[in-house]
Amino acid sequence: MSRRPHSPHEARPLSRTQTRLHSHPHPHASETAPHAATDLYSLLCDAMVSGDTKAIDALLTDDCVLTHMTGYPQPKIEWLGDIATGAMRYHSHEVVSVQPDTIAGFPVVRGRTRTTATLWGGRGTWNLQIVGYVVPDADPDTERNPTGFRFSRLDASTW
Repeated sequence: MSRRPHSPHEARPLSRTQTRLHSHPHPHASETAPHAATDLYSLLCDAMVSGDTKAIDALLTDDCVLTHMTGYPQPKIEWLGDIATGAMRYHSHEVVSVQPDTIAGFPVVRGRTRTTATLWGGRGTWNLQIVGYVVPDADPDTERNPTGFRFSRLDASTW
């Protein structure tokens, strides 16, 4: 029951590109992005509960980082490894809300769930919010991800 070390409770700051205000929409924004983003979020939640790392992998860019509510930035490959070994196990989720949004013109989806999980040995139920940054899928895998988009970044927090 080893517990992964975490950074102090501070959110990862947005990059200069993400914080810069744009007078025009982000190039990844489109008419289909909001609907696809909510579908992408739903697929992610279902894959997390089923522990399907191949499905999760198909929903994330290669350089995607999940920043946990503790502030710990976990690279995709490490997160998928923790799910595969059972160090992180998502037992259930109840979707409370899913809303497409933008941050500095960048398309995101803001999903809120009540999630029951065992994370590094500690089981609990959390009011979990994930903000997922949405980008077009350069290499679509229509079987596991029919949305045409992927998450390039996931920021988790409580609500």
